[in-house]
Amino acid sequence: MFLEHIQIRNFMGLNQLSLTLNQSTALMGENAWGKTSLFRALWRLMGQGGCCYQFVDEDFYRPEPDETIDELQIVLSYREHRPGISEHSARLARLEPVWVKHKDSFHRVHYRARARRTAEGIISEHGFVDGGGVPIELDDAHKLVHSLIEMNPVFRLRDSRGTPQDLPIVNLNGDYEQLLTRLSEQLAEEEDLSLRDIKAGLDAVRQLFEHYFTPQGATSRAPRRARDIAIHPVTLSQLGKLNDWQPMGEESGLSLALSAMARTILQARGGRPIEVGSRPMLLIEDPESRLHPTMLAVTWGILERFPGQKLVTTNSGDLLSAFPLNHLRRLVRTELETKSFQIGNEKYNGEDMRRIAFHVRINRPMSLFARYWLLVEGETEIWLLNELARICGYVLPAEGIRIIEFAQCGHSPLIKVARDFGIGWHLLTDGDEAGQKYAQGVRSMLRGEREEDHLTVLPRLDIEHYLFDRGLESVFRQEAQIYDKHTPATRIIERALSRRSKPGMALAVVEAIELQGVQLVPVELRRMFARMVAIARRQR
Repeated sequence: MFLEHIQIRNFMGLNQLSLTLNQSTALMGENAWGKTSLFRALWRLMGQGGCCYQFVDEDFYRPEPDETIDELQIVLSYREHRPGISEHSARLARLEPVWVKHKDSFHRVHYRARARRTAEGIISEHGFVDGGGVPIELDDAHKLVHSLIEMNPVFRLRDSRGTPQDLPIVNLNGDYEQLLTRLSEQLAEEEDLSLRDIKAGLDAVRQLFEHYFTPQGATSRAPRRARDIAIHPVTLSQLGKLNDWQPMGEESGLSLALSAMARTILQARGGRPIEVGSRPMLLIEDPESRLHPTMLAVTWGILERFPGQKLVTTNSGDLLSAFPLNHLRRLVRTELETKSFQIGNEKYNGEDMRRIAFHVRINRPMSLFARYWLLVEGETEIWLLNELARICGYVLPAEGIRIIEFAQCGHSPLIKVARDFGIGWHLLTDGDEAGQKYAQGVRSMLRGEREEDHLTVLPRLDIEHYLFDRGLESVFRQEAQIYDKHTPATRIIERALSRRSKPGMALAVVEAIELQGVQLVPVELRRMFARMVAIARRQR
């Protein structure tokens, strides 16, 4: 069984959240958007080994510092891996009174924890509900909750630096835990490590992984097919073959990654036994925070092999690319709730997925963290628009706005991804024949939205002619060294571009506008910037 869905109401920093999970799920979200509150909810209910957690005052959501909420609720829905297996498994039969069969033939367990303020204090209630939220009457609900925790324990993996040193360490055979402790402390203090120390640490890590996290039997994977590669373009699974790997010396990145991970895993266990047959859920918080990208790839390649469920928060585009696209969740905080966005509403064909894999997930993975995408045709616009926005008083990266060149990818796949992940978008195109086709494609994708919120078509053949006619003719003439009144504008522009290049001319235009003031920024662009920033700021 695995945790399929989480529903939270009025817990810590979350007023409302509904989140669906996969076996491995990566969360994207800005600071104070609820990721930490989500992890604390899972840890407090399922991570402390006992039953049942008693809520305290700080657990209640506060809309304002002087405003209080009197009720909170968390519902964790677990699903069997195969339809009907709960009816034939001795382990899963322990939860027989609370398994609920759904229309899709899967059985689910819905564990509900809630609390309310009363005159006598805070009262916590733990029990189970059916698919409609109706309580299931039980003689001893707490006993079943305890069984659920034993079968699905939650562990948190965090950076070991700065963690209290008195956390319990589980005893393995021999002195492995002592070796790991000493090794971790040396890593934390950035002291030089000897080959002997690293080998000792690796030996302990291998014992730990094989004892608790390595599934029995074959671990080979099916060959990756074209669609698998498009959905999951980066795979680090080969790095998880620990049994055949040997330490290569104290400079080995894998040596250090394995050693550094050991103590966090031991600390996360907190000395609790893991029930035979259970599959722990690992909460992994920002693993890139102290790891070089190379080390991060190595570390995740190992963690990816764990058979248990994994929930990861990250700000690393490289790590996002190591997850299947449908395993990504983008959290967005609004006034009434925290929304979870994921792939699924739009329709994608194989070519869409290939283009998304290359142009977004491999080449621009950090764009998935943006609030807003400005889609442009080429390099010139990227150079020009960032600077013109700055002159207008907007720093686009600080507003969460990312400029993306779409000509090679095509605009349709990018717009679909943006919509699915709740990312705002706007397309800027020239007025030539190709630009008109792009504009028509955008119009066909609008769903009752205002065209001006998503599309700007320049009223000239290209951006150079547009700027030429919007008060910047002198800049082009100066670069072209043409000053007579009879030479056509197209000839002047072509000469200027041949002498300076398109990006070079864009920078020359920016220099001229910077000297003369914001009033020289064309009005259509100023309006576009204002609309984009206003929409991006709604996600704060």
